[in-house]
Amino acid sequence: MTALHLSDEDLARFGVEPSDEGAHAYDPDVEWWNESWFWDWYDAEGRVAGHCRIGMHPNQRRAWVWLYLKHGDEWLCIEEPRLPLSSFDPDRLAYDGWGLRFSWDVASPIRTGRFRFEGFGRMLSGPRLGTLQACSVDLEVEAMGPPHAPNKMVAGHGSQKYPTSRFEQPVSYRGATRIGTDSQALEARGERDHSWGPRMWNMEWTVLVLNGDTLRTMSAVVDIPGAPRIPTGYLYRKDFEGLVEVEHDLEVHGRPVLDPVAGKFRLKTDGGHELRGEIECISGIEIDITHCFEPPQRSLYRRGLIRAHIEGQSDPMIGWLEVNRLKPEASA
Repeated sequence: MTALHLSDEDLARFGVEPSDEGAHAYDPDVEWWNESWFWDWYDAEGRVAGHCRIGMHPNQRRAWVWLYLKHGDEWLCIEEPRLPLSSFDPDRLAYDGWGLRFSWDVASPIRTGRFRFEGFGRMLSGPRLGTLQACSVDLEVEAMGPPHAPNKMVAGHGSQKYPTSRFEQPVSYRGATRIGTDSQALEARGERDHSWGPRMWNMEWTVLVLNGDTLRTMSAVVDIPGAPRIPTGYLYRKDFEGLVEVEHDLEVHGRPVLDPVAGKFRLKTDGGHELRGEIECISGIEIDITHCFEPPQRSLYRRGLIRAHIEGQSDPMIGWLEVNRLKPEASA
């Protein structure tokens, strides 16, 4: 796995500071203020993969945590949207109680850290479907590029009183994940992100992540009712560039949860470079965000482990594609 030599200047090129690794001040008057940390990973074959989100809602006095693990054809899920925030160690994002334990120990801000998670989750697919299984994650995380922050905050996330932002960063992983007695040593790639500010959930979005030796990209489009589409992201080939155009031409599948999405994409950087490709799904899951809407409702929130066929490139790439759609009635 090829890593970059990253100087302090490299890491700061999009304006992210080492202090942004930790928690930020929040506005006590904003009910839906959110600060979250996210990690996703996959091996070279797309056989072992996973993603985890630790989200804090300080004015609701709760934390929202999920973990999804994939071993072969099996998916395991832990979803805890109402953990008491008072039980957390905010310096390590650490929680230990009621059969659940996790932490994020930063060795060097926006460079390296160790992510650990233990608990009991329900199997969503495979021969152990429906059963509860012990699980664990223990991964060393290392930066493969600078953390990318958008030039302007996404609508619905800004604040006049407190700093708000977010960043995404390509990373590598080394360690192991376990479901039941099945332990898998892991060398993986993926993305992590960290965001803080007001969070408006009543919107649609699409996020595509790919991470290889010579190509790394994160592209996102946010669609807010009554507002212009918001594209963002980065592309790395020989250097990291910001994206100015993002097109995701997708078919989102409502009923087959394990095959949630397919389609094409086109990306254009601020330096004029383009990237095009086609997407096929390896597997996928649906995530519960019903409690984030007022009133609570279902949206079609799917995350697919995908294989991307890049135009002009012989070997496909593994990655993630995440979509949220607000009108899932046709697939109910």
